[in-house]
Amino acid sequence: MAVPVAMEKTNTEKEEHDNKPYILQLPDHITVHIFCKVPIKTLIQCQCVCKSWRHSLSDPYFTKDLFSRTPPSFLFHGLSGGPINPKSEGYLLVDLNKISSPNDFTLKLYKDPNVQNLRVGILGSCNGLLCIYELNRRCFYISNPITSESLALPTLSLSPLTIAYCERERIDNPYYCGFGYSPISNAYKVVLYLSSSGKSHEYEVLVLTVGSRIWRSIGNVSVFPSSRFQPYGVYVNGFLHWVGQYGNSSTLICAFDVESECFQQLSLPPYDLDVQLPANCLDFLDTQFTLGVLNGSLSVTVRSRSRSNITVWLMKDYGIHESWTKELEISSDILGSPSFSRVLKFTEDGQVLLLNGSYLQAYTPGTRSVVTIEVDGIPSLVDECVHIPSFVSLRGVITG
Repeated sequence: MAVPVAMEKTNTEKEEHDNKPYILQLPDHITVHIFCKVPIKTLIQCQCVCKSWRHSLSDPYFTKDLFSRTPPSFLFHGLSGGPINPKSEGYLLVDLNKISSPNDFTLKLYKDPNVQNLRVGILGSCNGLLCIYELNRRCFYISNPITSESLALPTLSLSPLTIAYCERERIDNPYYCGFGYSPISNAYKVVLYLSSSGKSHEYEVLVLTVGSRIWRSIGNVSVFPSSRFQPYGVYVNGFLHWVGQYGNSSTLICAFDVESECFQQLSLPPYDLDVQLPANCLDFLDTQFTLGVLNGSLSVTVRSRSRSNITVWLMKDYGIHESWTKELEISSDILGSPSFSRVLKFTEDGQVLLLNGSYLQAYTPGTRSVVTIEVDGIPSLVDECVHIPSFVSLRGVITG
């Protein structure tokens, strides 16, 4: 007696289901509930187990909830120097919550499939996505290093004057850039200050909405990022931030509203200087400002060589000058290096994680001691950023 094809197919599917490990036989909603309890490093490895798990991890509701609970990590990009594969290129994700477990706080990720060489700059991290600039080809990309997805953005042509200016001044990257998100319009945007005239104090601002094909000019600006400080904007509270100047006078924080595409000005924290000078004399002081995000607030790290100290300030109430609060002060002598970059995290046990040049360090305020954290396989030719891993799909970002 012949067995109906439909029944034969059902029996085959049942056998395949029964042969699966028990954990793969669980209903999807139970699997997702388990995923919510699993560390992000393990989840990144779980996406390679099977298609159904990868699909569950990329569910928009799950990725949004997971992102809200995932603490910041530290992301390196460059050429690894390990003994096994000395020329392995890609990302190294460092879990800042597990620095006390040397074998459990790093994870090697794949390189961006679009990037053809190592000369890249990470322009920013936002909601688990990176904006990357490839220096040699002057190309921009949006990338998710967790899912290995990458999107090439429309090419931006430079004017002959700008090209000549860059070659004369030996500038690889003629832009001040930023990458941010507008929750109102659900749109990601890349913002560029472009020296279109080839003059260092004349900037046109261009904006690209990810998923579109056009770089839009929103005009020239009188407040522009200072060449003395970091060129990449810091995203927090719906705004991109740079330390900049108003004309040739005061130094302040330029804040770009990603939704309205308008600029605001924020004052720097009330740091102390040895000599009281007018605002337009700040350039004569060897003072460095580095913006960041700490505990969800805009932060400014101020390094004064004349005072030989480093102070970290947080704007506890965004946009309110009086809410600037000094959270930390460290003597430069304790760090023992002139290449201090910034504070990465205040830990729950009272330590402060620092990026000092190319080294991760832990500073204990109570004892005023610094310990260097050894990271196995840390890349050379490094670019880096603070990054919150996410499984958000670039396809969803483009269709918006």
